[in-house]
Formats: sequence, C-alpha cells, structure tokens
Amino acid sequence: MKMSLLSNDLKPREKLLRNGVRSLSDIELLAIMLGVGTKEESVLDLSQRLISEYGLKNLFMMNYNELKNIKGIKEAKATKLLSAFEITRRVLEVSGDDRELLYAKDLYDYIKNDYILEKKEILTVVYVNNKCVPIKKERFMNNEVSNVFVPEKRIIKEALDLECAGIFMVHNHPSGNPYPSNDDIEVTKDIASILKRINVHLFDHIIIANDRFYSILESKLYDEIEK
Repeated sequence: MKMSLLSNDLKPREKLLRNGVRSLSDIELLAIMLGVGTKEESVLDLSQRLISEYGLKNLFMMNYNELKNIKGIKEAKATKLLSAFEITRRVLEVSGDDRELLYAKDLYDYIKNDYILEKKEILTVVYVNNKCVPIKKERFMNNEVSNVFVPEKRIIKEALDLECAGIFMVHNHPSGNPYPSNDDIEVTKDIASILKRINVHLFDHIIIANDRFYSILESKLYDEIEK
C-alpha cells in the first residue's frame, strides 16, 4: 500500500513525532532512513522485505556495492544507509577518555565497540602513560581477511614519539574463535621483545571475537613471552 493511503497513525514519521522514536519497529525505522519506496513497493514494504531477507545486522555490515546489488536499492538509498550506519559506528567509538586500563576487561570495554561487525582482522594499538591511561590509539588493517597486519617499525616510532610507558595490542577474529593462533603468539613475543629494548612495556594483547575476548596477559602464554 502506498504511504499516502495510510492513516497518520500508521505513518512512521507521524508515529515518531507522536510517540517518540522508541515506539517505532525496525521496519519503520529503516523506512524513515530509506525515505521512499519503488514503483513496485512502498517504503514500508521495501523495508519489510529487506529485513526479512537480510536482517538489520547483515545490512549494517554491507558495503556500497553489496547494497547497490539489492533490488530496490540504488545510489541514493545505498549512500543514506551507509551514512546512517557509519554515524552509529562513530557514536559507539570510545576514545580519548581518562579511564585506567588496569585489567583485560577494562581494555575490552574500552575498545569493543570499534570492532562491531568487522569482517576483516584489524589491529588496534593503544598507547598509554604510566597510569595506563590511553594517550592514543591507532588502527591497522591488511587487505586479507584472515591475516592481521603488524607494522612493528611504525608502532616503535609512535611509542618513542609519544614517550609512552607501554602499549596494548588488540585484534579481532571474525571467525568467532577468540583463541590465539601460533602466529598471534609469535607476533606478541616479537613485539614484547622489541619494546623491551626501548623501555616500553607490552601490557597485554587481547583477541576479540564477537562478544568474547581472550587475554594473553591473563593466560600462561604471557609467562612464556616475558621470559
């Protein structure tokens, strides 16, 4: 049914103004983002089909080309959705606050929103002062989905420039398995060894997988790395 034929009680914008944004369903929220439907479907019908076929989570993860390949989504709608999703990611990002990262859970809470629905492995290095308060965080990624990129020289240079006391390393496993691979362990050993030479401490390396994380510091693996 065309939106113009709906009563005001059923129109998403009017419902939002009348009852607040939390009163809207996922379909209605998506309809407002899309703005208009197509010749074949109203915007509500289009939204219902998109959520039924893909789900909000999968839509959130799509890039421009993936969105453009969906029936009923062209350039304007794809860019609107990408913009809305990116705003959400940026609002959820936590950076530059004064929290102390004393435990692995502190680090996880500090950084977890940066990894929401990421499909590729991304390394984040958090540089901290002597109170373990973040000074800066940097993200590094490789083009390969299953391989995290570790730019050792850049990390060392930044650590020296910032005169930081230490760093935390964080990367994700999109597979959902938080346990470190042999490569993860070897990279951690290498970085820890190099940092020792410049009196910078590797405080921890955690691996995030969905809503779980693995701390190398809190495992027996760290004892081996420290030797």
